[in-house]
Amino acid sequence: MSRYIYEVELTPDKEESDIWNVTVPDLPGCYTFGEGMEEAMIQAVDAMKTFVASLIRHNDVVPQPTFGNEPSEGGRVIAVSFDTDADYIVNAVTPSEAAEMLSVSRGRISQMIKAGLLNAQKSGTETWVDVASINDRLASPGRAGRPRKAAYQI
Repeated sequence: MSRYIYEVELTPDKEESDIWNVTVPDLPGCYTFGEGMEEAMIQAVDAMKTFVASLIRHNDVVPQPTFGNEPSEGGRVIAVSFDTDADYIVNAVTPSEAAEMLSVSRGRISQMIKAGLLNAQKSGTETWVDVASINDRLASPGRAGRPRKAAYQI
């Protein structure tokens, strides 16, 4: 894991009071907002960690930071430090993609999630299956046949 430091610019939203917009001049396309300055900074750290982790994961160049940026539109410039690496981004696929990867039915993926054999998370109405748990399953496949009922008990 590496440490990064970038300047962020916080500017008050023109339409909504107490909303702060955040941009990162050295990371084009990296922006967020928050209700209040504290939440905006928390969101900024997460946005920068995700942005830089994505660059690392895709073997893209991580831009060098520049300092001394001047705020615009009544904003403020703050330097922010954070640690990140490619593992910060969760690598997940849909259950249908997981079924294809494991050569099983979509229904079997649901059973494996319920049994704790695959790690999954919900985001709204969508379910995402962790690719690392799929790879673990491929590396050490279970025995043939239906899992014992005890495997389903939590």
